[in-house]
Amino acid sequence: MSEPEMIDGAVGKIAIHDLGGSGDNTLLICHATGFLGRVYRAFADQLANDARLFALDMRAHGDSQAPLEEADFDWRGMADDVARVVDHLGGDVLHGFGHSMGGAALLEVERAKPKTFRSAMVFEPVVPPGMFAEDDHPIQRVAAARQRTFPSRGSALLRYSARPPLGLFRADVLHDYVQHAFVEDEDGQVTLKCTPENEATTFSMAGTIPMSSLAEIELEVTVARSGDGGLPAQLALAVQDTLPNAIALEFPTLTHFGPLQDPVIVANEMRKIMRAAS
Repeated sequence: MSEPEMIDGAVGKIAIHDLGGSGDNTLLICHATGFLGRVYRAFADQLANDARLFALDMRAHGDSQAPLEEADFDWRGMADDVARVVDHLGGDVLHGFGHSMGGAALLEVERAKPKTFRSAMVFEPVVPPGMFAEDDHPIQRVAAARQRTFPSRGSALLRYSARPPLGLFRADVLHDYVQHAFVEDEDGQVTLKCTPENEATTFSMAGTIPMSSLAEIELEVTVARSGDGGLPAQLALAVQDTLPNAIALEFPTLTHFGPLQDPVIVANEMRKIMRAAS
């Protein structure tokens, strides 16, 4: 896989990953909090005959630079990163796929500039008003407590594969995560690119894209929901009810990490959406 293209963002460089593919359509993949574009390679591979495929790393994630100010972790800033990548890619036939935070950012881009996307699927987009407003929400504590450094990528792989949620990922997806989410230190150890502190700060800014704003979006958006019954799945129902032109799609056997758990069945639905819209 080639090195990412780096473009200027509002708070630093943004990484764009070319995941291959061909055709007249372009699909932009927007990742979940704590992850990065390259972990969606297996998902993109399924769509290689349907579109050119790109994924970005939003600020503080993957190969993109982290903000210096806490206020710049606002999810509207994540949407600005997506918008800058959209402008850089150009083209007339652009489709979007967003997972969790990535889904929220994608929706905000479409709200701010209608008809940015020809079609869109958002998998359990996190768009709640004030969901993590308190300073010490449990999900922030979990993120802040993540192990940041491992003796090797192999040891990280062993740890992650033995426990959820990463242990639920398809084996090659987990391998991609371990391969690309870490940077090797001078002493041979590996350290997470998205630090636990930055991940926790990112979670603390969830809710800065208000759900009420979704009512302004005219695009027909497919809102995908897992069957795990968790809070993101419940929020997906509220997003579905707020969007004027939402299509509900349920994956009863998957969890919130569905695109990484079974990229094939999620990609199959994305293919149908793109073909119907093109």
